[in-house]
Amino acid sequence: MLLGTTQQTDPWSIIFNILFFGLIFISMFYGQKIQAWKASKDIEGALEKLKNWRDESTQTLFSNFKDFAKDKETDKDLKLKLEDFMTFITISPVDLDPYGIVPKFDHIIDVRDNRYEEEVAKLAPKADETKRQNLENLLEATMAVDYVYRLVKHYLILGKKSKSALLLMQIAMQLTLIMAMAKSYYNAVRAFSEGSPIGDALGPMVVGSLVRDINGPNEVEAVDIAKHTIYQEFDFEGRTVFVVRAKGPGGTVGKPGTAIKKLIEQHGDSVSRIIMIDAGLKLEGEKSGSIAIGVGAAIGGIGVEKFYIEESSTGKTVPIDALICKESLEDAITTMNRSITRSVPEFVNKIKDSIRERTEEGSKVIVAGIGNTIGIGI
Repeated sequence: MLLGTTQQTDPWSIIFNILFFGLIFISMFYGQKIQAWKASKDIEGALEKLKNWRDESTQTLFSNFKDFAKDKETDKDLKLKLEDFMTFITISPVDLDPYGIVPKFDHIIDVRDNRYEEEVAKLAPKADETKRQNLENLLEATMAVDYVYRLVKHYLILGKKSKSALLLMQIAMQLTLIMAMAKSYYNAVRAFSEGSPIGDALGPMVVGSLVRDINGPNEVEAVDIAKHTIYQEFDFEGRTVFVVRAKGPGGTVGKPGTAIKKLIEQHGDSVSRIIMIDAGLKLEGEKSGSIAIGVGAAIGGIGVEKFYIEESSTGKTVPIDALICKESLEDAITTMNRSITRSVPEFVNKIKDSIRERTEEGSKVIVAGIGNTIGIGI
């Protein structure tokens, strides 16, 4: 054994060690800044896509309004008027004292709806009622795309201005969900511009099929009962059935809660059951068009119409059955797909079974098809 032998060090090992400690040093002092830079780049890329969607949606909106605008209306003036209305807001009433809050919300919603109708009528005077309702839906979808774009842009600028890495990373981590929502509204613009039935039209489509299935070629009179809302009355195996839905074929959801409340007030204790059909958001992994059965007022929105249904049914102790068609957000606001259309006959059969099994002959039943009636006639 030779005592004077020296052990040589691998130069690559030295290089890797230096790089390793260098990376540790950089991450300690600059890691957060790198993460913020990466997050801002991701947001900027998404913002560019949102801008393209916003611009395309705005152009579609302008093209549809131009077809029904005044002859003397210039393109520049029409675009300016549409852009001015794109940031229209609805301010919720004060709720510090919750007593009486529902009538306040009902009033605000009515004022908002009337304002939309007035603006669309002024910008598209040549359009008929059905087309004006579709234009209102198209305007709202375009406004939703524009709002998402402006909101993401706001947080990007705010994050950079405040140099808040946390704020930028929070937005970047939610970009997938934000972009999915924005894409749904972007696709909805095309559906509304075409006047195609959307997934949310499932409720009116089902009750329309129920009327035709039971009455065949016999025409059933449609009676106006609330704003943009009708009911049809007919007999089914010894029961009187009232079918409630928005009128259509324009894009409107009507006031089904108000209509149901009026029917219960008119017919009192003879109403033995309410059956409601509506679209509901599915969980990821669930099949679009599948049916969920339950109880309670199946209706979305801000809650005013739901309140009227629950208040009137509770006063007369009328049970409510709910039939829900599971859909994603994109399914609900874009052109109705085949899996949802195919579920209609099954819904009709379940409604008839529910009437047979849960009501007695001689009683009255309210069947409400909840949803937007764009492209769905009587």
